[in-house]
Amino acid sequence: MKAMKIFMLAGALAVSATASAQESYAPAANDFSVEIQFNPFSNNFTTFQIDQLKGRYMFSDKDALRFGIGFGVDQNKLTPDPEDAEETWGKAKTGNFSINLGWERHFFNYKRVDLYAGAGIGYRYDYAGATTQTLDSDDKEIKGSIVNCTNKDGSGDRTMHQFYVNAFTGIDFYVYKGLYVGAELGIKFGFKSMPAYFEKGDYNDNNKWDEDIEGEKHNKVSGFNLACYAEPALRLGWTF
Repeated sequence: MKAMKIFMLAGALAVSATASAQESYAPAANDFSVEIQFNPFSNNFTTFQIDQLKGRYMFSDKDALRFGIGFGVDQNKLTPDPEDAEETWGKAKTGNFSINLGWERHFFNYKRVDLYAGAGIGYRYDYAGATTQTLDSDDKEIKGSIVNCTNKDGSGDRTMHQFYVNAFTGIDFYVYKGLYVGAELGIKFGFKSMPAYFEKGDYNDNNKWDEDIEGEKHNKVSGFNLACYAEPALRLGWTF
């Protein structure tokens, strides 16, 4: 009987120790996390959005290095309507590349809740341009392009460089060991620059089409901005 009691006590202690270990949800040194963003309240068919591949590396129990990289390319063709007897087609192309780096300080952990704050720097490049092709009066193909914009009048997408620094705070809630959702808000100071847009392609002095002739440059823009921001999406991450 006494042996049975000792066995039962040992079993209870083992179960208790296992449960206690499972209750530790706080990130620890050498943990690495990857995450995506999603918005369960979206109404524009972007419930799941991945603007960057994001990661976090805990180099101590309280400090983490965060980093992200993203890119995308979009291309659209304009095909002439045969009923209008048009001989012109166009192709617009946009793309982006972004990278950021930051530091986090995890200052409060309680059961499944983890609060942190930090700062970071980042860069984003958006590219925009278009090409056109048509026939001249002699039915010869002439090609032109729009540099740094998708429309000749400047109303389309524009090429842009953005640099920024930011300070932020956030919260992660661990649904399961290593699996969490989170939200973040902060303040961001940035510089943006949009180079002038212009057309390429015109007739030279010999009345021959030259694709390399540059037209007049328009509307170069640069400036600073300071604003609060909040990530409108929840962050779903996995730590391993």
